[in-house]
Amino acid sequence: MRCFATLLLTASCLVACDVSDIARDPKRITMAVSRDITSLDPALTFITANQLAMNLAYEKLVVAEVVDGKPTGGMMGQLAESWDVSADGLTWTFFLRQGHRFDDGSEVTAEAVKFSFERTLKLKAPPSQFLFFLRSVEAVATHEVRFTLRTPIPFFLQVLAVPTASIVNPRVLSQANGSDLGSRWLSTHTAGSGLYRVERFEMGQQVTLKLNPHAHRKPDYFNEINFLIVKDDTTRIVQLAKGAIDIVDPVAGSVDDWVKAQPGVRIVTGLSPTVAFLHMNNERPLFQDVRVRRAISLAIDRELIAKALYKGRASLLHGVLPAGVPGHDETLALPRFDPQAARALLREARVAPGTPVKFTVVGDSNGASPLALAIKGQLDAVGLNVVIERISTAARNKIMKGDFDITTQSINLDFPDPSIVFNFVYNSAMIGGANFPRYRNVTVDRLIGIADQTLDSAVRADLYRQAQHIVLDEMPSVVLFQLDWQRAIGSDIAGVNYNFSQPTFYNFESMRRTSLR
Repeated sequence: MRCFATLLLTASCLVACDVSDIARDPKRITMAVSRDITSLDPALTFITANQLAMNLAYEKLVVAEVVDGKPTGGMMGQLAESWDVSADGLTWTFFLRQGHRFDDGSEVTAEAVKFSFERTLKLKAPPSQFLFFLRSVEAVATHEVRFTLRTPIPFFLQVLAVPTASIVNPRVLSQANGSDLGSRWLSTHTAGSGLYRVERFEMGQQVTLKLNPHAHRKPDYFNEINFLIVKDDTTRIVQLAKGAIDIVDPVAGSVDDWVKAQPGVRIVTGLSPTVAFLHMNNERPLFQDVRVRRAISLAIDRELIAKALYKGRASLLHGVLPAGVPGHDETLALPRFDPQAARALLREARVAPGTPVKFTVVGDSNGASPLALAIKGQLDAVGLNVVIERISTAARNKIMKGDFDITTQSINLDFPDPSIVFNFVYNSAMIGGANFPRYRNVTVDRLIGIADQTLDSAVRADLYRQAQHIVLDEMPSVVLFQLDWQRAIGSDIAGVNYNFSQPTFYNFESMRRTSLR
């Protein structure tokens, strides 16, 4: 703790990073962001830091219903007052609310919805991948818009709730530069109907939002939202303790004790939509034997890792799907730590003591991560000889090509649907892509395929439960844990509602300040 305190004192003396001299306005709330905000165009980026301001400046057709921090699985209309879906699931018709206006005063219409989705497809940036199933969008009437899909998509409404489905003012074309459809201008400006709009964009410094004068309603309290770029972990929490920053998200577990000791600051923890895996290359001879794969799982002490490395901010999973996601099954046993049973399985599979295993770790930091070192130590303890191979993020294709023995991966559920985990990790069609374990099972593929075409939520959940039982039995990957999300907030900020599926997005419109620290 003494070394950490020294770092804190040093950081607090860095005048360039000190924001405590910013004039305090009780109706302005400031959140520290750890990475640059590079673009505000919903059609160009998936990056969470970019979506923070985007989520406040734009509205979507629907939003996820959240109760006590967890999605209910239901969807609520935002711009849409109601919607109909055809019996075959291919045609969705939305009826828009009247009175919603963009920040220039123009009305949000069906033409604006049509423009926004077609614009995303034309730009062909990564967000367009979300719309692979979209055949056409038609403005049927001023407040009626119809989507025609190429194939039934049971999670279509969930896709419409992510920031990439934001509705953009068609007048942005007046700012177009050649064929960019206004994307250069939208990288530093917004053209939405949300309660706020971007007032100031300073690359690498901050993004400030103020009220949209034409919004359908006003926020309860905050008139200004300020996202401040502060890349240094220590500086962020020092400024939070000084009252210059209101929210630090996320907070590293290594500073828990210091932050908790600061007056006027509270730490809030909740489950996140992130599942951590240890993948085994199922095409390698060693891991083609299910006994070896099961031994790997038994050799890992997840609880110890969660306590030692994550300060308890990681939870063991019943199966492969986190709580709050359809198909999650509380009746499944939690993973077991039994190194003696692991050694017995390795002997039974005739794995010689000291058998080398290459552990490929992706990352641009110096040295292996504590998680990688912990896993290596536990696998070495049951008789394997794990050698850590570090590669840069840019060299990640090495894993997709299958050039590894074991590796780790975190899957983040952009919306709470089991298809994300199953299609990314266990669908054989994704081998060479996100299916890092290179796992093949025709029954699992069939169950995933049927589920992806099924609109009945109860039937879908049952299909995924069936697939989950097969996956747990064959153990192509080791599910490590579901990570928790932790942030630090000034104790004068009230009304914060945690959203499990979008942990960094805040309900600023209904939050308030109870005092000024």
